[in-house]
Amino acid sequence: MKTTVALLVLVACAHSANLPPSFKKCNRSSPEPAKCYLEAASDGLPQLTKAYPEVNLPNFEPMEITELRIAAGSQSVVNVEQIFRNCKLFGLSKLHFDELNFDFDEKVLSASGLIPEIDKRCQYEFNGKILLLPMVGTGPSTIVLKNIKFTYRSEFEVVEKKNKHFMKFGTTTLSLDPESVSYNFENLFNGDKQLGDNMNKVLNENHLEVFSDVRKGYEAGLAIVLKQVLSNMFAKVSIEEGFD
Repeated sequence: MKTTVALLVLVACAHSANLPPSFKKCNRSSPEPAKCYLEAASDGLPQLTKAYPEVNLPNFEPMEITELRIAAGSQSVVNVEQIFRNCKLFGLSKLHFDELNFDFDEKVLSASGLIPEIDKRCQYEFNGKILLLPMVGTGPSTIVLKNIKFTYRSEFEVVEKKNKHFMKFGTTTLSLDPESVSYNFENLFNGDKQLGDNMNKVLNENHLEVFSDVRKGYEAGLAIVLKQVLSNMFAKVSIEEGFD
């Protein structure tokens, strides 16, 4: 299953930058660095209701994604490529971390926790079948995921520039396990309200089955988003600045 993402991000510059004064710093040589990383992330995330261009951090409320393409799932459940444009994701700043750690020996960032809600609002384009029923249309859409358990893992390498060291993120994986998913697609079937209402009803009555069939596409898409955000931030914030 192939997923492609175009994300609105701030372009990383070559020179390094300091963390904003309100962001907590950690010392990776301290006795319990993982505890500090968890506290720093838990304190910093709610501050991302605005952009911090000096460190290439975008606004998380909402997070803007120019395009998200999720390939079709199985023939019997979601047999349609999902194309979403001009997306706004609400809720990421309210994410709760249970664990978060930067392992500088293994060069891995790992995290787990709960996202109370992700509210994704996009312009959609569909032409295929869902649950063997025709699914055709273009227009506004809202998909809301509730109580999402997640685990995240991203490998990184350390790159030296001008006597400072920066993290460059590579292979990234994300798992999402929502308690429920609700769907609303406007203007289905060229605006036929009865057909559109019936399709939205079918989707919501089978919400977990539908989401499960394209889960990997959503996980890959959001993993790309988070990887790009981290890569842009830590292209500006050196290890010396953030962790020493």
